[in-house]
Amino acid sequence: MLFNDIESLRFGYESHLFKVVRAQLGPNFPTANLEKTRNLLNIRRKDLLGEAVRVTADLLPEVHKIYQTCLDMIGGGLNGDLFVRQSKEYNANVSAHGKKFDLLIHSALLKDFEPDQLRFVFGHELGHVIFEHSCFPVYEILSDPKGISPDTANMLFRWTRASEISADRVGLMCCGKLGAGVTALFQTASGLSGIDEDLMIRSLQRQYEELEKRVREVHDDFSWICTHPMIPIRFKALELAALDILALRQGGGRKGFQKVDQQIGDILDAIDAA
Repeated sequence: MLFNDIESLRFGYESHLFKVVRAQLGPNFPTANLEKTRNLLNIRRKDLLGEAVRVTADLLPEVHKIYQTCLDMIGGGLNGDLFVRQSKEYNANVSAHGKKFDLLIHSALLKDFEPDQLRFVFGHELGHVIFEHSCFPVYEILSDPKGISPDTANMLFRWTRASEISADRVGLMCCGKLGAGVTALFQTASGLSGIDEDLMIRSLQRQYEELEKRVREVHDDFSWICTHPMIPIRFKALELAALDILALRQGGGRKGFQKVDQQIGDILDAIDAA
């Protein structure tokens, strides 16, 4: 897998919002933010070394192999460690500064998720790193006492929601199976396991259809403050792009995600305009 192929997976709507946010924050923001992200990564690493367990090839060989395979597939010179922390929640997150990162996974995922589902989770988190999503640390920016305008805050939240769709595409690239990606999303959202894969997919398809209708009918003053897009939207974005992503994974040609990006961008815009 070539690094350039990974970059082609980025959600077009995210790229657009990135340019808008960068322009609103000002030309000096990226340089001024470098030290902040470096410090955040150092603080996070200290916390992980003190409160979590580093996953090594000796300790958990199968898990570490899955993780390393995802790293090798993505490429791009990424360099970081995998940690696990005791938790019954299905969750994972990553802290990064440039190509350096630390990835934390909750123990419930290692107990309950299949290898392909773990590949999706690892790929998703590594997607945030390879796309350098840490360049806009949303919560830290919003907590700055100098403050930013409400419009810029809105754009930041819109961008971070779009960035999750880019990361999901890298997750699918790593696992190579739409079903694994969908079940990972479903189980993370619901906390449920052991449900037939086809039932999960049909459930999310119906839920997306109703959500799309409701989004255009119901006004919601608070949906813009969410950092993640709604699970049915992430599902639909993954489903629509799956064939091209899997073809790209096999070294085939790529038709592009323009129509997919437009459809998902429109529904996200509708949410923000509601």
